[in-house]
Amino acid sequence: MDTDIEALVQRAQNKDREAFGELFDLYYDKVLKYVFRRVLSAEYAKDITSNTFLKVLKNLDQFEWRNGPFSFSGWIFKIATNEVNQYFRKQNRYKLIIDDPDFKELGDNNKEAEEIERKIDNDKHLLILNKAIKQLKPIYQDILHLKYFEEMSYEEISQVLNKNESTVRVYSKRAKEELRIILEADASKFLENI
Repeated sequence: MDTDIEALVQRAQNKDREAFGELFDLYYDKVLKYVFRRVLSAEYAKDITSNTFLKVLKNLDQFEWRNGPFSFSGWIFKIATNEVNQYFRKQNRYKLIIDDPDFKELGDNNKEAEEIERKIDNDKHLLILNKAIKQLKPIYQDILHLKYFEEMSYEEISQVLNKNESTVRVYSKRAKEELRIILEADASKFLENI
């Protein structure tokens, strides 16, 4: 598979539209799901994903294979992560209030986005977890999302975030510890209100 992707990338770098279309098809859903889990808005997730692929297309000729088989995947997710972080900087909000009544509104009738939102709505635990994750530092959010939602290895995450693998492992441990504290505090508050 990696050699297939490498061949597609090379063809796409040589302006083969069909090859880029295949790369788009391979990665679009993965990137959309990752972005949606970060911003929890179908409309913004689609916009950010579109911007990600525009940047991939624009900069594809500058891409070079590095660090083994995850190079291209890591490169795309790095662009997506940067786009998500830029979105939060522009919105001047790193914390998203999930109880917002506008949260359930869809930007359009996109079936994929509706399906993602339905899955999120059906899983209250995931909503609680996402709300807690949003209270962490952005780098910790990135690592947790890439590790546990996108199921990337520490090696892949280190490439996406341009960090040393051991640094990613340390940050991951710290993120999990902080997340546990946040969830325990939320559980205590909940029990006090019963």
